[in-house]
Amino acid sequence: MPENQTLTPCQAEDEISLLDLLIVLAKHKIMIMGVTIAAALISIAYALNLPNIYTGTTKVLSPQQSQSSASALLSQLGGLAGAAGGSLGIKNPNDLYIAMLRSRNVMEKIAKRFDLQKVYEAETTTDTLNALQGASNISVGKDGVITVEVDDKDPERASAMANAYIEELTKLMQTFALTEAAQRRQFFETQMKPARDKLTDAVIFLDKTPNTSLQYRDALRDLKYREAIYEILAKQFEMAKMDEAKDSPLIQVLDKANVPEKKSKPKRSTIVILTALAAGFMGILWAFIKEANEKAKTVPEQAERLRILRKKLSWSNSK
Repeated sequence: MPENQTLTPCQAEDEISLLDLLIVLAKHKIMIMGVTIAAALISIAYALNLPNIYTGTTKVLSPQQSQSSASALLSQLGGLAGAAGGSLGIKNPNDLYIAMLRSRNVMEKIAKRFDLQKVYEAETTTDTLNALQGASNISVGKDGVITVEVDDKDPERASAMANAYIEELTKLMQTFALTEAAQRRQFFETQMKPARDKLTDAVIFLDKTPNTSLQYRDALRDLKYREAIYEILAKQFEMAKMDEAKDSPLIQVLDKANVPEKKSKPKRSTIVILTALAAGFMGILWAFIKEANEKAKTVPEQAERLRILRKKLSWSNSK
């Protein structure tokens, strides 16, 4: 700054304030550095004691099926779809499959399969399922791909549990696989038995009727009618069976969960850096508070400012 240039009161106050801040930091540098280093060392010890967490990830295409089959599956789930739809916002089959993966039915089978109550050291089944839910992340992307991620201390168990979710979903879907085609198959299968019995009766009646009588022609006409009915039902039954096989939901695995080679958590360096930064900030804050208290003892104006600040920050004054 040129010698002939003088500072305005505002500029002087700004420079003095900045200088005061630097003086405070320099004065308490040992305390600030000590707090930061201590916090960093503690966070290092804490981070090193944290167990490695591995994530098993599997990706599948949402089960492909016709719209009628999807509607039938929704209707077959009845109360489950209704309750899940209200709480989970189910609007389409993809949301339904996510709800099925998160259902207690699936999670209980996985918990039992891997003896998770012992693994998680949980006291009750509910605690076990809550722990499993916290370790699992199930989502569907805009491309329709369902992703299942499971965290665990054991990399092999993490991948196995991720794959188990898809296996249990397949089993559950087979349980609810009463699609529209299956309903038609059951209907025609039920109708075929009485039609076959009537056809058999018609054959027996025709055999007992003399072929020269008018009654024989009626019996022959009835036999042909019964044959036609049975043939139609049989064809419809076979078509329904083909439709049922075609409409059965098929889960296509894009990426099967393999044993992860690297941990996914914890991010030890991030923990240490964030802890050190937070401790450093708290140390700086404490330095300014301590400096303000010391000045308040000698500067009346500073003491009045602190009194006003404390009054504004007090709970009783804020009510």
